[in-house]
Amino acid sequence: MTQTSINYARVLYELSVSPESIKDAKQIIKETPRLLQILESPVVSLSQKEKAVRRIFEKTLADFICVLCRYGHAALLFEIFQAYQEYYNEQKQILDAVLYYVTPPAKEQLEGIREFLKKKYGTAKAVLELKEDKSLVGGFILQVKDQEFDYSLKGRINALQQKLIWR
Repeated sequence: MTQTSINYARVLYELSVSPESIKDAKQIIKETPRLLQILESPVVSLSQKEKAVRRIFEKTLADFICVLCRYGHAALLFEIFQAYQEYYNEQKQILDAVLYYVTPPAKEQLEGIREFLKKKYGTAKAVLELKEDKSLVGGFILQVKDQEFDYSLKGRINALQQKLIWR
């Protein structure tokens, strides 16, 4: 992630653009990849880009995207959105984690994992993204920032295999 993207993300945060607006904009751009091509294109005039952006996005976000187009940074949009989410979470003490599982965990298990994360990382809130992964055989893997907690059957078999090989 570039410093330019981080700086733009902080501007978005200071403009009080909601995470929901960012999520909606991200979805719109993903569903219509041609839009991003138009915003990045040097052939399309700035006035045409601004006209299109103002029709699609809410005012504050549209103004922001127009500035990106004016300075030729529209290609950084997804990176800026990611940096915004990270900065927003940092400011609001929200921790993002990914839970890979074979069978969906119960609500009590999810709550226990959230409490574990809040204590370990000292945050006010932990948000879990759930992803099914049948290759784990059983158990789960929890990824947080650059750490991984492997409680999967596959991981335990690999660890046992390593112990046996190294003896």
